[in-house]
Amino acid sequence: MTLERVKPGLYMVGAIAALAMLSSMVLLRPPDVSIGAMIISALPPSILLGFLALAARYPCRALPLRRSGVGQIIATHVISAAAAAGVWTLAWNANPKTVPANTALLFEIGMTLYLFAVMRYYLVLEQEASREAEEAALRYQVLAREAELRAFKAQVDPHFLFNSLNAVASLCGSRPADAREMAQLMADFFRLTLRVGSRERITLAEEIDLVSRYLAIEKVRFGARLATRIDVDAAANRCLVPPLLLQPLVENAVRHGIASLVEGGTIEIAANANDGALRIRIENPADPDRPQPRGESIGLQNARGRLAAISNGRASLRTEEAQGRYRVDIELPA
Repeated sequence: MTLERVKPGLYMVGAIAALAMLSSMVLLRPPDVSIGAMIISALPPSILLGFLALAARYPCRALPLRRSGVGQIIATHVISAAAAAGVWTLAWNANPKTVPANTALLFEIGMTLYLFAVMRYYLVLEQEASREAEEAALRYQVLAREAELRAFKAQVDPHFLFNSLNAVASLCGSRPADAREMAQLMADFFRLTLRVGSRERITLAEEIDLVSRYLAIEKVRFGARLATRIDVDAAANRCLVPPLLLQPLVENAVRHGIASLVEGGTIEIAANANDGALRIRIENPADPDRPQPRGESIGLQNARGRLAAISNGRASLRTEEAQGRYRVDIELPA
């Protein structure tokens, strides 16, 4: 048994013994008896009562307040208190040299102090139960968040795979060489995502590398219509983000931005870290007359959900479209 587990019991023994001594000095000392003589008389039975009160924790644990009947609790502890008070009274009177005391008052003091110990034990047990409930709730919250993140992560690869396979299929007939190159780039991309996708966090530099590989795949299909500009400062590169956070957003920029324009355009990605926050911007040209999708895309929904799950509401994702430009702004703790 460790010292940390023994300490509360020793504190209880000391507290009850001290209270018994104090009660004896105040309520039981005759006027003609000195304080020293009263201390000598009261000390042994007071220590004994402290150890008797220590035993109260066992019926308290056996009869928890939330799962036991009121009558059973009261009867058990009243009988135990009477037994402890009886032993305290007998111990006081067993020594013929002990200062005589009122037996009824002795008994009442013993019962009162024992029941005080019972109340103290129940308070401690309720505090422990409350703490365990909070810890269990936190564990369930973490497990739920991890399950949510896994579900979001599971959406990314199939969604991208279906779109990419469709792109490869469209190139097979007219541009077979480009289809083969695209398929090889896709294989390299998925090999890398398998390696980093199992991790909870990767650096933004690793995430940008994934995005660059994805854009290389799309570059095969769009050629000169697709250009990119990436500007990430050194501090931002070291920040940790969920894997594949940006890839579906960049995929949206290609599918709903570049693909909707005959002349194509430039996808711009910028990131900086300062004041304890990582800020990422993805901007692309967009045709304002293109067919508008119903609600948010899967990529945006996925990114919002993952940011909410990892940051307890401290991260944000905002979108804005104006003057032929579509912008996604992400901010999360650095």
